[in-house]
Order: sequence, then structure tokens, then C-alpha cells
Amino acid sequence: MSRFLILLLVASLTGCFVKPPSQTEQQAEPSFERQLLDVSSAATDSIQVSQSAVPLQQLQHLTQATDLRELRLDQTPVTDAEAEVIASIPTLKIVNLPMSELTDAGIAKIASLPNLELLRIGSPHLTDEGIAKISDSSTILYLHLLNTPVTDGAVDAIAAMEQLESFYADGTQLTDDGMSKLVKARPKLHIHFNDLHPSGSQAGHSHDHDHHDHDHDHSHDHFHDDHDHKH
Repeated sequence: MSRFLILLLVASLTGCFVKPPSQTEQQAEPSFERQLLDVSSAATDSIQVSQSAVPLQQLQHLTQATDLRELRLDQTPVTDAEAEVIASIPTLKIVNLPMSELTDAGIAKIASLPNLELLRIGSPHLTDEGIAKISDSSTILYLHLLNTPVTDGAVDAIAAMEQLESFYADGTQLTDDGMSKLVKARPKLHIHFNDLHPSGSQAGHSHDHDHHDHDHDHSHDHFHDDHDHKH
């Protein structure tokens, strides 16, 4: 499979270009239960529920999804209890939880997934200590923080993620000074900060990323961000 596909996923996920789902696609979103059955039967390896919140007790059934590679829950306030379940699925490569209630401890469990490559996380409880725990991951290539109280105190931990290729921050307490420090520490890192490329970062960065191979087979059209900006 092509690494180019996941890079397209990242770009559409985080806003470099946006293709909202059609009205037909919006109406056709299968329920969490239906998607879970499809994963359990190996018909798919992805669960994406973007239009509604999944009752938290239903997420306990994710233990049935032993081959799940992608989990996207746009409206679901996932807590640390559900993080335990998510962290028990070692096949996960993409975790997208923009409306979670996870604490640093819960996020650390998810970040420890052995194959995790893309983490998009929003939580009012994520602090700089949580980013330090995320930075322990040696597999995360794409990190997007949104609507979290993370500050410039997290910059060193982010910069220390040597494998990281792309970092996005929206609605955090990171500042221009913090982003300047990150740019200096990691000049080749693709950075978006509140919808913009910081000065000196990879503003002219191609989202083709040299078309590296990546083992993922979902269309990037399924990933769209809540912003409607264009670059």
C-alpha cells in the first residue's frame, strides 16, 4: 500500500485541503454497531463515526475489533476508561478523537500503541505532561492537537520526537514564540499552527512527501477537518 495515501489523509485531516463528504455520504454513515460488525467479520479495518456520539458503554465492545487499524470518533467524549480498551488493540495505526475527555494518563495509554502512526487528539485535560508521555512513542509520525491547554512547555518534548513528520496545533495555548522554537529545533518538520505555517517552517512543503509507501488503504476523502480553510 502507499504511504502517499496516509499523507493525503493527514493533509485532509488537518486542513491543507478539505473535501467535505457529500450529502449522500453524510446520510449513509453506518452506525457504530454496523461498523464494528464489519471489522469483526474482516470486511473492513476502519471505524469512523463523525456525525453522532457513540454511547461510551458501546465502546467496550471494541475488544471484538482485533484487526482494527483506524478509529475515528468525531463527537464522542472518550474517557480514560475507554482508553484502556483502545490501547488493547495493537493493530491500530490511526486514532482520531477530537472531542475526548481523556487525561494525560489515558492519552499515554493510547500513545503507547505499538503501531500508532497518526494521533489526532482534542481534550480539555491534556497538559504538557501528557505531551511528554506522547513523546515516548517511537512510531507516531503525525500529531494533531486541538482545543487543549498545552503550552510552550511541551515544545521540547515535541521536538524530541525524531520520527515525527507533521505537527498541527489548533486552539492550544502554544504561542508564536513556542512555534519559532520548534521551527529552529526541527526545521524540516511540517508544522501548522492555528491554520498557518509558522515563519521559517516548511510552508512550501509538498503534501506528496515523495510518495513514500505506507500500508494503508482508505481514501483520504473520508478524512476532513472541521475548518474550511484552504492553502
